[in-house]
Amino acid sequence: MFLTDFNATDYILPIILGISIGLLIAFKRNSGSYKLIYLDAEEFRSNMRKGQLIDIRSKEDFTQEKINGSRNFPKREVLQSLHLLRKDQPIFIYGNTDKGQIKSVGKKLMKKGFKPVYVLVGGLDNWPFVKK
Repeated sequence: MFLTDFNATDYILPIILGISIGLLIAFKRNSGSYKLIYLDAEEFRSNMRKGQLIDIRSKEDFTQEKINGSRNFPKREVLQSLHLLRKDQPIFIYGNTDKGQIKSVGKKLMKKGFKPVYVLVGGLDNWPFVKK
């Protein structure tokens, strides 16, 4: 008796709506957890000794000039060198600028469990302090 009044559209719409809301909540929750923290040169300098200082520029650029105390992991080699980094310390990264690859590398590090990741605003090009 009640099976004769079955209408599939009465059930499909709520199911699709429920799945859509669930996906929106899941994506919203995950998207906020990978935000890089940008620091100006003064803040970066005063806090960089509290973590690991990583230069993602090429080896040639690194040998010419760098921030004292930094280690060089060129952007293509960072993910292969994760075993050399500690997850219990923040990471301070810089490149020539704060655009492009630095954002990509920072987010990849965060997805691998390295948090927080701090980026030097303007990169080494805008570093007003003495370089080594």
